[in-house]
Amino acid sequence: MKELLSAPALAELRQFLQVDDEGASAATRGGRGSRRGGVLLAFDLDGTLAPLAARPDEAVVPDDVQHLLAVLSVRTVVAIITGRAVRDARRMLWFTPRYVIGSHGAEGLPDQDAAGQRYAALCREWSREIAQSGVRERIPGTLLEDKVHSLALHYRLARDPEAARRALLEVIATLSPAPRVVEGKRVLNLVPREAHHKGEALRTLVMHAGVDRALYIGDDITDEDVFALRLPGVLTVRVEPDGDSAAQYYVKRQSDVPLLLREISRMMTAAPGRVVGYS
Repeated sequence: MKELLSAPALAELRQFLQVDDEGASAATRGGRGSRRGGVLLAFDLDGTLAPLAARPDEAVVPDDVQHLLAVLSVRTVVAIITGRAVRDARRMLWFTPRYVIGSHGAEGLPDQDAAGQRYAALCREWSREIAQSGVRERIPGTLLEDKVHSLALHYRLARDPEAARRALLEVIATLSPAPRVVEGKRVLNLVPREAHHKGEALRTLVMHAGVDRALYIGDDITDEDVFALRLPGVLTVRVEPDGDSAAQYYVKRQSDVPLLLREISRMMTAAPGRVVGYS
């Protein structure tokens, strides 16, 4: 993994974005089906655009980040691919990305309405079974987040997080049909097995938007579904370095994400210039 906010890596990023002399990517102007040759900018939400919070409803995308993304969404295709429900993700944003994909890829993809209804019905049944198990009463500090098309069992606030994780996994093992379990930072995400994961969602969006390149930034184990695919024309960035990650680049911390967005915005809105980098 390379640190992306270094001068050599930023030069590679500029080449990847293929910014022309007027500062414009070939990506979009207008609606669906941008001409081939553009770039899609895709982002995870919690831990990437928004600092992690103890409870999901406390997370906030800072105004400066939203402003930068709003500017970028005029220049190119912007997508949010999050574990949150689409409705919750949209409530956190005052700008309008071209795409908002929720539940780790299970919600919001073009032409997936029928599948979404199946996923919602399945999650309602899982939620009922989890409630009947009494696990949340037995283990204070656990939280069930119903995202309609997926579920999340948070144990960040449990007194003994590892014991809480084991107990939750025992309950999950009883669910039928068995969900795909995607572990995050003290959270267990339950997703229908037939649903797209984040990597498949990104590949679908690249085709739908009519672009040939994509930049994806994420921070969690769930984002490894994108990183591990090593898709041609996709540049991947992890928030916080991890030797086990398949991402190509990293930024040191979540607070570096606005710096990276400013660099991307500068590359896409200004004439070419010297890339400085950060120490």
